[in-house]
Amino acid sequence: MSQAVPTVLALLDHYLPGYKAGGPVRSVHQLVTQLGGEFRFRVVTRDRDAGDTAPYPGVPANRWQRVGRADVLYLSPDRLNTASMRDILTGTPHDLLYLNSLFSPRFSAAPLLLRRLNAAPSRRVVLAPRGELHPSALGTGDWGRLVPPRLVSGIRTPRYLKKQTYLRFARSAGLFRGITWQASTEQERIHIQHALGAGTEVVVAPDLVPPPAPTSALLRDKRPGDLRVVFLSRLCAMKNLRGAAEALRGVRGPVRFDIYGPVDDARYWEECRGILEALPPSVTVRYMGPVPHDAVAAIFRDAHLLLLPTLGENFGHVILEALSEGCPVLISDQTPWRELTQRRAGWDLPLADIPAFTAVLEQCLAMDAEEFGRWSAGAAALARAWSAAGWPRDRNRALFGGPAAADAPEGAPARSGGHVVADAP
Repeated sequence: MSQAVPTVLALLDHYLPGYKAGGPVRSVHQLVTQLGGEFRFRVVTRDRDAGDTAPYPGVPANRWQRVGRADVLYLSPDRLNTASMRDILTGTPHDLLYLNSLFSPRFSAAPLLLRRLNAAPSRRVVLAPRGELHPSALGTGDWGRLVPPRLVSGIRTPRYLKKQTYLRFARSAGLFRGITWQASTEQERIHIQHALGAGTEVVVAPDLVPPPAPTSALLRDKRPGDLRVVFLSRLCAMKNLRGAAEALRGVRGPVRFDIYGPVDDARYWEECRGILEALPPSVTVRYMGPVPHDAVAAIFRDAHLLLLPTLGENFGHVILEALSEGCPVLISDQTPWRELTQRRAGWDLPLADIPAFTAVLEQCLAMDAEEFGRWSAGAAALARAWSAAGWPRDRNRALFGGPAAADAPEGAPARSGGHVVADAP
């Protein structure tokens, strides 16, 4: 099919106004927002947010409607079947099919199977696994030797074994034949090719992000002996709330620790609650529940630190969101955001070194307004540099068939082993 404005048919489990699914929603929204004038985006998704039993209020299901710069089709549960997906793929003109998960049964596996059986139009396919092939997400590779076993007890479960079984089936059945894979960083490209084979076609096209926050929003009070720490993510083993709690256990001084995010793994959350309840009385813990995305900026403007010792991220939207509000971050070394201390933007530490996390927390606790202000300014400067870079947009444009992308600047994610910050523009 050919038309003046190429049409991208994007499939994903959750989209706006949802927010509980985290990064993929924001990634696709920014793609639509920034490239919606050059491509026609049609988005097919569920009619409710992740984990919800009720549909979005006031959002009609099973008919196309305009949402921002995209046409969106919200599917009710009775339409979440292979027959309906076949009808959508055959009845919706498009030039490119854009899948936003590797393991979604309805929005990835079904379309790939229909394509393999010639039951859907033959179109170019781009698949963004969104970190699903990170070794920590699969419970494979050498990463387990770098992490204390107690932190990864939720990883090697039947859920992860199912993922590996599906990968073997899909490869043997040819479901991935002819697909272009999107990686957010060079490191994710390595992960994809390690899981699927060195010959797999992978294009590095980083996640697009909104413009940086104005500097007037970055001011906050900071006194020695006062520390407001935030954990904002899904509550599951991958995000490692347990590691955050263990780091706080050794802090000598008053800390307020606010936890935001949906419970993705109820059993894991119960285990973490037991550890959190045993923290010293000087650590005040509050579980604040899921938070709409439009409230995230205000949370970080009030916080002194994002604590996220994640087991792995392909990009880490929440990290950039904290930096954008001048909130330094204390994270693991398993994300693209590296060499943060050199920028006075935060700390990226080995997962196994819990005492190092504790030491940084105590360092932040002792900071006065002047010292904290330097770290806050460094965080905001890094976010502005990344948000202002034009080459990620060029890369995404080229991924979907636009003009060829300009090279990334030396040291940017596509050329620096996956590091976002080494020589950010």
